[in-house]
Amino acid sequence: MRENTLKQKLEAGQAAFGVMITFPSAPMVEMLGHLGFDWVLIDNEHGSITVENSEDLIRAAELSNIAPIVRPVANRPEIIAPFLDRGALGVQVPHVNTAEEARATVDAVKYYPEGHRGIFSGSRPAEYGFAGSTQDYVKQANANTLVCLMLEEVEAIDNLGELVTVDGVDVYFIGSGDLSQSMGYPGQQTHPEVQAQMEKGVKIITDAGRIAGCSCPDSLVPKFLDLGVQYFHSNVSRLLQSSSNEYLKSMRQSAKAAGL
Repeated sequence: MRENTLKQKLEAGQAAFGVMITFPSAPMVEMLGHLGFDWVLIDNEHGSITVENSEDLIRAAELSNIAPIVRPVANRPEIIAPFLDRGALGVQVPHVNTAEEARATVDAVKYYPEGHRGIFSGSRPAEYGFAGSTQDYVKQANANTLVCLMLEEVEAIDNLGELVTVDGVDVYFIGSGDLSQSMGYPGQQTHPEVQAQMEKGVKIITDAGRIAGCSCPDSLVPKFLDLGVQYFHSNVSRLLQSSSNEYLKSMRQSAKAAGL
């Protein structure tokens, strides 16, 4: 099983930057890796990515040395396990609000003694059973697989004191989009009250010695880096929009200067 460079980077105290993709394009994932991103969020919750077409995306990530993390549509073992068996190096599970739900995620992701994920030693991450023992694979999988919980409602922030005590969780990710909606300010990620809840949540996470992640406008990334957040992601459409705007602005200025 290949090593999880994203997990290693986070555990070393470094920041990691990823990109979310919602459509099954292996070439796009491969390009993101070659461009230098640390990880890709393969999003099964929003868009057209399925268990079946995720396998090629995971292969493309492996080829270009970018860590493939899947966001499953729900926090259930029968939904989580198939992505892991296709080689995903972790999951970013949405809408986790309680310690009980957090423990259920860990239980679905990890093998015994850390969890109860069903063992299949002939899977892709186990090299189809052609190399090494099942015991070695289980040990490697438990060490390499990343567990990220998405905290997307006020309830999750209120329960963070208990959530950060759950063993086996690597990242606590505050999703500002859904959080803003749960607070009655849908889409207003920069609203002062939304920002206050995010800052409160980040403080609880980092004070507990755990790794924090968050979604926010790019302009606020420096602020959250200063607060100790290590785990961020953009998305393909946002990157395409910003680079296209910059390119077209430059080209049209050049065309205007040429009288065209």
